[in-house]
Amino acid sequence: MTRANLLSVLTAVLVLAAGFAVYAGLQANAKPDNAAIADPAATAEVADQVSAGVKAIFSYDYANLDRTERAAAGVLVDDAVGQYQAAFTAAKQQASDQKLVRTTNVGSTGVQDVRGDTARLLVFVDQQTLNTTTNAQSSAPACLLVKARKIDGQWKIASLTAL
Repeated sequence: MTRANLLSVLTAVLVLAAGFAVYAGLQANAKPDNAAIADPAATAEVADQVSAGVKAIFSYDYANLDRTERAAAGVLVDDAVGQYQAAFTAAKQQASDQKLVRTTNVGSTGVQDVRGDTARLLVFVDQQTLNTTTNAQSSAPACLLVKARKIDGQWKIASLTAL
């Protein structure tokens, strides 16, 4: 290889490397699409609203099951409506028959993704159930994958998947 060819190849490699460095720098400074990474306020907002919704729809008192159904109507949309109704129908019957009071507490919430008006979260819950006729208590942890949508400024639960 002649000295001129070698110099041409080295110049081309340097130009490509400089171009890649500029591109990588621009990408690193660009705002990511995932607000869960870039926007702590948006992340906190979706986590707080979805956690409150999960707590409301999975807590119930056999003596006032309508309250839970009203809460569900206010926070559920899309697939979550049918998913919840199918599960709550059985839970409602059991709660009435056994006179159950269930308290659901959200232990932690991990926001995986927030893009525009959609979000995906992992919600870890602990459910305490009291059978008021026998005073028997039980506890059960659960993890939910929740997809949410922001509608009219409020985060609503769009789908629920037990993990």
